[in-house]
Parts: sequence; structure tokens; C-alpha cells
Amino acid sequence: MLYPYKMMPVYKDYIWGGHNLRKLGKSTPDGQVAESWELSGISGSESKIANGPLKGQALTEVIRRYGRLVLGNKFASEKINTGLPVLLKFIDANDRLSIQVHPDDEYAVECEHGKMGKTEMWYIIDAKPEASVIHGFSEDYDKSRIQDCILKYKHGGLYREVKVKKGDVVFVPAGTVHALNDGLVVAEIQQHSDLTYRLFDYDRTDAAGKKRPLHISKALDVLDYKNRKALYKGLTVCYDKIETKYLSLSEYFCVRLLEGNGTPVELFSDGYFSAFMFITGEVEIISEHEKVRASALETVFIPAYMGNYKLDGEFSALQIFIPDSVMDVFTSLMEEGFSNEEILDSIAGAESLCVPLKAAV
Repeated sequence: MLYPYKMMPVYKDYIWGGHNLRKLGKSTPDGQVAESWELSGISGSESKIANGPLKGQALTEVIRRYGRLVLGNKFASEKINTGLPVLLKFIDANDRLSIQVHPDDEYAVECEHGKMGKTEMWYIIDAKPEASVIHGFSEDYDKSRIQDCILKYKHGGLYREVKVKKGDVVFVPAGTVHALNDGLVVAEIQQHSDLTYRLFDYDRTDAAGKKRPLHISKALDVLDYKNRKALYKGLTVCYDKIETKYLSLSEYFCVRLLEGNGTPVELFSDGYFSAFMFITGEVEIISEHEKVRASALETVFIPAYMGNYKLDGEFSALQIFIPDSVMDVFTSLMEEGFSNEEILDSIAGAESLCVPLKAAV
């Protein structure tokens, strides 16, 4: 049963959400929506398939049944054969999110019962004028002063704010203090983890008048006090019939932006899965056994061994994938004429792949 799986979203209503996903064309339930979980195997929030012979079945159950045929060889081990390596969301930050940090894999395995850590990426779909995100700390603060301010609940001026606009890419490695500020709609690509440690939540209360919990001790355990690059522009490769911009290359996920111009484009699923998060336009995805239509703010999962398929339409989409060798993708970009330095500077996460290479130069 290998065909394009259109995913049913799982909607989340948090205190900072709004109605902006609906304004951008997504069919959402009545009321406020903060997040649309597009691809998830998190317990209680598992994605279901919306089309074809497997309609209504949880993707995690399909993975259990078909294993490597759906996820690919890289993720066919018994340990993770029932899960997904990525969690994909559309987020409406109508108000500010809490200031927070996520652990890395090592800490999560040791202190969170074997869970994954969380590195993530944001693609800015829409942004109000002068919109910003929090990413790292103000330059005037060293480690001891940062810790002192956090423990004394003095958050004013502590964090670095980075201006963002529509189309920007923000990379958030595990350990980076961060937050979406108000007036943003983003696609979030992240490791398959729900671990979040809040540092500050603006003293807000929920509908019951209760403040959301903070996690200061764990946050201090995992914080990276060194500021890292936030914004990446990507690198564009013009293949036959389609323009592709590589946005992220990392061991956790790879992301590229595809721009369809109305000419059918043939792709091939050869051993690793893909997921398409459609940002604008409409598309028909055509495989040997099934066709499915998708539009803005919808997501389609492509099984690892589905084979040939076509994308037909005018659209922009994020393609999320994890190849057997991320370095092969890096090498292919160098073969397109990009220098090592251009790739490291322009593509989110690429620097983490090339530390040994840089040290050897």
C-alpha cells in the first residue's frame, strides 16, 4: 500500500494561537488554533491518512505493518520502526510564545526516559512588519550573568531579538534559547520530540487562571550560552522543469523549497521517505496507484519505496527528507559549483556536518 498519503492534521489550541492559518486558506476547526500537527507519531497526537485504501489509519500503524517500505532502510531498525524521525507543524504565533529551550539527544536519552532531543527549523510563511524571533542571548551577558538573571526572574534585555520576514529560514539547534514573537505564521520542521523547557512565559494565565509551568532547572542544564547564526538564505539549483532551493542539511532532517510552474515534474522515491508541506498554490501528486490533490498548508507523505511520481501544478512546497547519506547531498551541491564556504554559510545545519572537514583544511 505505497501511494502518496495526504495527512489529517491534529490541531492544538494554546493561549498564544489565533485564526491566521484559516486566513491563509487552511481549513481549520472553529475557534482559536495555535498549531496544526501535520506529521506526528507522538502518543495521543498520531497523524492519520486522509485518502486511498489506508484512509483513516494512523501512519504509525502503517509503519509497523510495512516498515522499511514506508520509512526506508535508515529507519527500519526495531527500535524506531513504529515511529517517525521528524515532527512537522504549521504554527500561528498570534501572540508571543514562551521563551524556551530544548535538550539534545544525549540529555534526552539520559534524563527523559530515552526520548529524542529537539533541533528545529522555522520557515517564515507570513510575518507582520518588523516581526522578530528570540534566538540566543544579548551580547552584553556572559554565562554567569545569564544564570543569575534567570534565577532571579530578571528577563528584561536578556535575549537577542532577530528581525524576520516572509521567506526567511531560522535554524534552532538543541540548547539554543528561542521563541517566536507575535505576528508570525511558520512551518516548523523538528526532530520527533515534544520536550520543551520553559524559562519565561510572561506571567500569563490560561482560561482557568493558572500559569503554565516553568522548567528552570532542566533549562539551565541544557542551555548553550554561545550565540549561533540564526538566519540562512539557502542555495538555489535550477533542475529541469523546477527550481529548488536547499534550506537545511543536517543529520536530523534536510529541507528544500520546490517551486512548481505548472509543468509536471517527475520525481523518484528511492529508499527514503519525503514529506511535502505545501505553502502556496495547488498540486496533483500522481503515483502508479493513486492520485491526490493538495493545496496551501496541507501535507503529503511519500513512502520510501513508492517509486516514480509526478507533481503537477503551480505551487511552492517544503520537501523534508533524510537521505541515507546527507554528505552525498552536500557533495552534489559542490558538484553544482557551490564552494564549501557558500554551503556552510547559506544552508541551515550544514556546519554541523563539516566540522572534521573544516578542521582538516
